[in-house]
Amino acid sequence: MRILIASLTLLLCSPAVLSALPQPVSTLDGLLSGEAIENNITVFRGIPFAAPPVGQNRWRPPQPVASWAGVRQASTFAPRCVQGGFTPGADQPLTSEDCLYLNVWTPADEPGVNLPVFVWLHGGAFASGSGSDARYDGAKLAAKGAVVVTLNYRLGSFGFFAHPQLTAESEAGSSGNYAMLDIIRALEWVYDNIASFGGDPINVTLAGESAGANAVANMLASPLSAGLIHRAIMQSGGWMGLGISAQLTLAEHEAAGVAQAQAFGARSLGDLRAASAQEILENFPANGQINVDGWFLPRDASLTYAENAHQPVDVLVGSNSDEANFLAFGPGPQTLAELQAWARDKYGALAGRFFGLYPASNDQEANAAYKQAFNDEMAWVMRNLALRQGQRGLGAYVYHFTRVPPGQEATGAAHVAELPYMFNQSEQNPRWTDTDRTLADTMSSYWLRFAASTNPNTAGLPAWPAYRSDEVGNVIILGNEVTPETMQVPSPQALQFFSDVFDQLVQNLE
Repeated sequence: MRILIASLTLLLCSPAVLSALPQPVSTLDGLLSGEAIENNITVFRGIPFAAPPVGQNRWRPPQPVASWAGVRQASTFAPRCVQGGFTPGADQPLTSEDCLYLNVWTPADEPGVNLPVFVWLHGGAFASGSGSDARYDGAKLAAKGAVVVTLNYRLGSFGFFAHPQLTAESEAGSSGNYAMLDIIRALEWVYDNIASFGGDPINVTLAGESAGANAVANMLASPLSAGLIHRAIMQSGGWMGLGISAQLTLAEHEAAGVAQAQAFGARSLGDLRAASAQEILENFPANGQINVDGWFLPRDASLTYAENAHQPVDVLVGSNSDEANFLAFGPGPQTLAELQAWARDKYGALAGRFFGLYPASNDQEANAAYKQAFNDEMAWVMRNLALRQGQRGLGAYVYHFTRVPPGQEATGAAHVAELPYMFNQSEQNPRWTDTDRTLADTMSSYWLRFAASTNPNTAGLPAWPAYRSDEVGNVIILGNEVTPETMQVPSPQALQFFSDVFDQLVQNLE
């Protein structure tokens, strides 16, 4: 298998991809100089794609970059966007409100060779994370023949604060979705400039995990991203997030913003924009949620998807077998009474069917039932995304990640467990076995082959079936072995239940 995958790596690379990209590289904003690293990859770090969102630019759509004279050195990561609970390490940048930068890894030896472009959106509940996180190092993916882009977008209240006064000053009559507008602006930068790095501006795959996948799915429901995305990869997250729920309305988000501003003692937008970034971070709840603002999202994305009115792009999606064990999610309901209250609140008139599918008679069973339902609902969210595209005749591929990383036996294949595998980062995991390294090679090859051709299948890899129905066998298992599923998880009854929950939601939104 490893010999076949090594051959695939060579096949994915253009014959021209043999040496580092000459310096400097020309962009619309000025000249850039990057750094040549291993495997003839050139990396450009800290490229500005928008003006600093500070001062009067706080809580405004991203503004144009000021061009520069001479050659700008792009050898250092830019600051992360402001976020709580973060202590920078020796290899990680500080945080700053001036954070709208992206990074490019390229194997090209000249501009204009039209390699596929892989743009990655980090997770972190829209409250943490960055494009400079070592988990998202793009060198290994780039070595397989793609131009890889990672980026920062505004987080927490900096990226999502809504207020009636902000809406009033907006030409679009919108507020609160600034992080999404940052991503749109980064995609526009890619369209305008990526050819200089050897990338194809009309072959762009937008990929993300968790909150990043949430952003990708909402991009497909937004008219603002039309023409900027040609394929999409979503890992453990859809347009509703991790499960089935309505999105915030602009009015709901504005009301929350008014309450936050009053509690802070601000009398005007001027007061809010004059406050320090630290004051905003400490006094404004993160509330990182996309709202239906009438501009980025004309209506709740569930209505758009229910009518198949979202963008018709090929998709590769999936989830992990033990999503609910991710420690950041918390333990969930701990008693039978808590589970019953949670299910009635979440599923309403369908709660009785939930208890039939996930029975529990004591507290221990209650928590296990909750976690299984969480895992199943997440899997339904991803299959639903693929099914809508597959039934439209588009490329649609679903995975289920089951490999338990060595040393993580207590949590299993939890949320984010797949990331080092799809980024092929074996050197960062000293406990990995040959099974892990082979799986990482396989997954990264699938992901890049999909980005190059809309179809992850190629000689030397196990066949990955297209997803055209919920029937068993249409999902590939990425675990100790790579093979199409032989037993359906979730069960057909669970898939039908969550479909009915979604239909209930759509009816309530109409």
